Amino acid sequence: MAIDVKFHHIGITVTNLERTLEFFADAFGLVPGMALQVQAGAKTARALGLPEHEQRVALLAVGDVILELIEFHPVRRASYDGRQDDVGYAYPCFEVEDIDAAYREWTAKRYTIHAEPQVTPDGPVEGSKFMILKDPDGKNIEIVETGKYLVASNIHAGEGRASLDAPVVLGKH
Repeated sequence: MAIDVKFHHIGITVTNLERTLEFFADAFGLVPGMALQVQAGAKTARALGLPEHEQRVALLAVGDVILELIEFHPVRRASYDGRQDDVGYAYPCFEVEDIDAAYREWTAKRYTIHAEPQVTPDGPVEGSKFMILKDPDGKNIEIVETGKYLVASNIHAGEGRASLDAPVVLGKH
């Protein structure tokens, strides 16, 4: 029997909590609803699979989802280079009503966006537009303007009918 779940939050490790909070406030109007200082002693560190450390945490509500921004001390750097294809990479996706207006505003603010909004011309997500906005640490934040089919109710309706053996292919082949 499967365990029922619902989306609760996404956590993102950041290098500078204040800088990242300024970005989320300026770009999205999001401010922390809760801030925590975590002293991860032996028990907590063991539960996380990490050495003992401290965390500075800010929790921001985005609709029914919580965005958890975490600054670790001591800061750890490794060969992980922060690309979306790195195992363990996490990113949020925010839905907007007018992605073209968001693109104009954020490019005027000189935020890093690699390309104008891309539109999906056909298929099950027809009419949806997306783009990638970079946060201050260079991590991707996906921005989507949903077409009429890319909504959770349609995903639920298709439950059990999707197949990884015969996926819908989007884009160039």
